[in-house]
Amino acid sequence: MNLHLAFLTVGDPNRLTGGYLYHREVFRRWRAQGHRVDEIVLGPADVAGQLAAAPLAGAQVLAGQYDALLVDALARVVVAPWLDHWRAQRPLIALIHELPAVAGASDPREREWEQALLRTDALVAVSDDGAATLIARGADPAQVFVASGGCDRLLARLPAGVLREPLVIAIGQWIPRKNLAGLVRAWGQAARPDWRLELIGETEADSAYAAEVWQAVRSCSAPVIVRGTLTDDELANLYARASVFALPSRFEGYGLVFAEALACGLPVIAGAVGPVPALVGDGGLLVPPDDEAALAAALHTIITDTALRARLSTAAWQRAAALPRWDDTAQRLLAAVLWTIRKQQPPTF
Repeated sequence: MNLHLAFLTVGDPNRLTGGYLYHREVFRRWRAQGHRVDEIVLGPADVAGQLAAAPLAGAQVLAGQYDALLVDALARVVVAPWLDHWRAQRPLIALIHELPAVAGASDPREREWEQALLRTDALVAVSDDGAATLIARGADPAQVFVASGGCDRLLARLPAGVLREPLVIAIGQWIPRKNLAGLVRAWGQAARPDWRLELIGETEADSAYAAEVWQAVRSCSAPVIVRGTLTDDELANLYARASVFALPSRFEGYGLVFAEALACGLPVIAGAVGPVPALVGDGGLLVPPDDEAALAAALHTIITDTALRARLSTAAWQRAAALPRWDDTAQRLLAAVLWTIRKQQPPTF
């Protein structure tokens, strides 16, 4: 059964962030199996832009020509007025990497937009923690599925014979919940002269927070290199050369970069939040969110204890062996779509 699906999203689908990357990896596999996926960008990602685009969204989505509609929860604002209309025509599945109200969004209308998503025919979370959150907020457990992202995207690109360097890497957008400024400040307390920290990811997603990160970098007494966004080959090379991955997030829907780091054998330092402890397992050290003293202590411990790094590296590979691959992710999400379509079909007599 070859499907014709619409995926409703906002923003720039080519951005190098976890959610957009997830969509690209899954849809590439679906298309290779013969399914058609029309990605429909309904407007910009910010709330004001979505509100402005909402009146036009109905005309952009001809629901009747698809087997099902998938809705990116990031598009919650622009789709909210139309979800019940579309749902009356075709099965509707919400793909929820995170609920903005849970991730820290402060707009008082977030719960209203969230409730519209929770009325869809099926909801797909990217972690067990996310699924539990949806159920706690009123979703029917029978309609909640989990399809976590894969960890194997860069493995074929890893260069052979590369030696590990005294290098800690962090990969993430410069936004408050990634807590990169806190990481840089802790690094200044923990680092040794022969070690360096490199920051990879978008630097301009939040200009106010970027100013805080740059201030921390300029004030740091230890080496910090800002790399910005990288190609997959450059990123794979960095994973191969690094000795530690650190990202003390205040919130994560899943944490693709943690999964990729584990698959590349990197010990992880992470915030003990949401799904991250279950994801990292024994492959790293966890610290309380926003505890820069604990973060500095973890960084100091891991860069000064060679035997510990070796044990955590082995544990990282072992943990990654049990994590989903992208083929698994694509099949799990497709299973949720097929369940929803079949559920919506009228009975035959």
